[in-house]
Amino acid sequence: MSGKTAGVLVTAAVTALCVNHFWYEIGDVFWPERKTIVATIELDNRCEFRDFVFVVRDLNTGHYASFAGGRAQLRTQERNRVTVEFAPRYRKVEFYAPTLPVKRQMTMTTRCGSRRLMDMNWFG
Repeated sequence: MSGKTAGVLVTAAVTALCVNHFWYEIGDVFWPERKTIVATIELDNRCEFRDFVFVVRDLNTGHYASFAGGRAQLRTQERNRVTVEFAPRYRKVEFYAPTLPVKRQMTMTTRCGSRRLMDMNWFG
């Protein structure tokens, strides 16, 4: 394989990875209008806490929905970012989870460990 061919293949691979990673941001550029949807989010709970301890929050609007039976329904806009966090009544502990672009049907996973949980009593 020549150097030019290898360069083209590496460039194509990097471009494909970037497009895959930033797909929703690219969508905002080409399709700025977002439709209102009701997202059904399933919780893959890998923590020792029960499902009702968690909510899914829309980071763009601040609205959230509670999980019941491992599912939550959230009225939101296409491509808004959502995350799983502890329900507001659990203010003494924070839970850190990745943010994802919302879809009509999606599954979000919770994993608990010392890095993802922070006891707020340390901060007053």
